[in-house]
Amino acid sequence: MKASKIGLLILVLGFGGVVETAWSVRQNIGFGPQGCRVLAGRFYGASYTFDAQQTVPVPAGTTIEVDNAFGGVNVRAGEPGQVKISLRKVVFRPTEEQARAFASGVQIKAALEGMVLRVGTNRDELENRAEGREVGFETHLEVTVPPATAVTVRNEHGRVDVADAAAADVTNSFDAVRVERVSGPARIQSRHGDVAASTVGGELSLVARHGRVQVEDVQGRVTVDSEHGDVSAARTGGLVVRATHGEVGVESVRGDLEVRGQHGPVRARDVSGAASVESSFGDAQLEKVGGDARVTVAHGGIDASDVVGGVTAETSYADVTLARIGGPVQVKVSHGAVKARALEKGAQVTASGDVEIDGFRGDVRVEVDRGGVALVPAGALTDRVWASATHGAVRLEVPAGSRFALDATAEPGEVEVDVPGLVLTSTSSGVAKGEIGGGGNPVHLQARHGDVRVQAATTGAAKNP
Repeated sequence: MKASKIGLLILVLGFGGVVETAWSVRQNIGFGPQGCRVLAGRFYGASYTFDAQQTVPVPAGTTIEVDNAFGGVNVRAGEPGQVKISLRKVVFRPTEEQARAFASGVQIKAALEGMVLRVGTNRDELENRAEGREVGFETHLEVTVPPATAVTVRNEHGRVDVADAAAADVTNSFDAVRVERVSGPARIQSRHGDVAASTVGGELSLVARHGRVQVEDVQGRVTVDSEHGDVSAARTGGLVVRATHGEVGVESVRGDLEVRGQHGPVRARDVSGAASVESSFGDAQLEKVGGDARVTVAHGGIDASDVVGGVTAETSYADVTLARIGGPVQVKVSHGAVKARALEKGAQVTASGDVEIDGFRGDVRVEVDRGGVALVPAGALTDRVWASATHGAVRLEVPAGSRFALDATAEPGEVEVDVPGLVLTSTSSGVAKGEIGGGGNPVHLQARHGDVRVQAATTGAAKNP
């Protein structure tokens, strides 16, 4: 009994040591744009705030570079010919007198080098001193720049906001980034914080780790590289998204769309160009695509509708649903079914589940393993049809005015033909051959371990949805 109590005491003490170590690491180590760094000072307890300002005249066309850490950065447009810098200093000390004494040494640094104004603080100098290493302090910068100024921001452990700039280049960590109303290009790199970019006149390049991404109203091409966070994009130029461990939602793309995702669903709507999606462990949904659509998903379903061009779809362990496809269709499904409506230029389908195509035109070829096939043409059937099912039935509806040569077999199984005007030229057990409308392209139907049924189309069955 005594031994067990001693063991429990050792376990409790060990756990306490782990917690203390973890807290110390959390307070003293950070990972930012510059990599791993030891955090100087202590960022907890009583804190006091002090302000400082500085105005710097600058020639027209000057670009601004802001370098900061442990504080937010806010850059916005102001008056021509000058840059106004406001510094809010937050110092963590036991008393206000101690905080004020330390804050007096925290200063704005602004140096005009050619056509570049570099803005920051003297944090590095303070942290190289013994006192600076013991005191936690934040430096929050608000920078007002001339209209149409190109801005670069490098920050750690603080929020960054940039608005009304000619161009923006932002790198940040451990807080959110917002970039808006940029007339030219924008570039954003963020770690451990959400990102929002809107109203960008040029191209946008965005890299995010561990944070949500929201992009809206970008005139140029957009490239997003995201890990561990959801991505949403609306009203952009051509769009390329690479996403891991997060959902992707896209709406209104003026150009082509390319998505490469892992471990998350993909939804895209209203793409004026072509769409290409590769994903895994999540469904892919495309709606209203102006060109061709190519979708490949591992362990996820595919749903594509209102596609002007053709559709190539491949997935596993889920179903494929298609509707109103203007171009040729190619579908391959492992362990899943296919449902399609209104296919205008035929289809080639391979599946290991039931296949239903309601309302098709053009040549159709379907091969199914462990499932059945049901085919309903959109109008008079005159094109080639080849349908084969293993361990399932094959059913074809024949609209009025059709013209083709029938070759149907079922082994073992039965072939049933009930179509007015279809003349059988050869029948035997499990086999039926014949013609309708004087013959034409071949219609080959084959069932293994299932039946074949050819019947007249019901009223309205051939109409597109």
